Amino acid sequence: MITDRRPSRATARDEYDASSRLTDIPTPSSDSVPSAIDRIEEARGSAERNAIRDVCEQLLCQFSEFYRVPVPTLKLLGVRPHSTSEGRLASEVLGDYDFRAVRIRLWTRTPMQRQWTSARTILSTLCHEFMHHLDASQLGFPSSYHTTGFFERTHRLYLGMTGQPPYALAWFPPGADGSRAIDWPETNRRKRDADWRRSAASEVDPTLPGLLDAALEREQDPDLRR
Repeated sequence: MITDRRPSRATARDEYDASSRLTDIPTPSSDSVPSAIDRIEEARGSAERNAIRDVCEQLLCQFSEFYRVPVPTLKLLGVRPHSTSEGRLASEVLGDYDFRAVRIRLWTRTPMQRQWTSARTILSTLCHEFMHHLDASQLGFPSSYHTTGFFERTHRLYLGMTGQPPYALAWFPPGADGSRAIDWPETNRRKRDADWRRSAASEVDPTLPGLLDAALEREQDPDLRR
């Protein structure tokens, strides 16, 4: 996962930098939008694309109601667009967002074996494309660059939907063009640490995980540290 290059034009660069700084937003909780993964998994089990579309449209309606933005339209397609090199997968497209049409497209089958996309991948892609919609319709980022902030906001939305404890993504220092690549080993370490803290807290007192989540958010957000 790599961010877009930092633009050279001043106006675009200002938007890019503002997006980078906005790393956290309120998100629906898994309690308010129950069992998103289970609902998508059940729809996948029916082997009907329409069933997956219905669940995804319901989620988009709930996202849009929470953020008070218009509901984007959704189109589900088959095998992911992809390219290969020497018989191996080189690149693929999981989804996209059309700013003019206000439409999200998701591809529902893997490129090589043409199997159904996993429920977690469908949900994470839906969160990613909805974040483009939210950027353009509410957050004031009409270009919706792939910045560290964009990926952090998408990450927080996904964590909220799956009931996982919050933790920040880790990034390598920017390259010469201003782009940054995610540091997966450190990100995974942070995830394990957050999971361990929640598990340890729940063993001591079942009411602690919710308090711990809020503490972790304060720890990871400089504006909330006191």
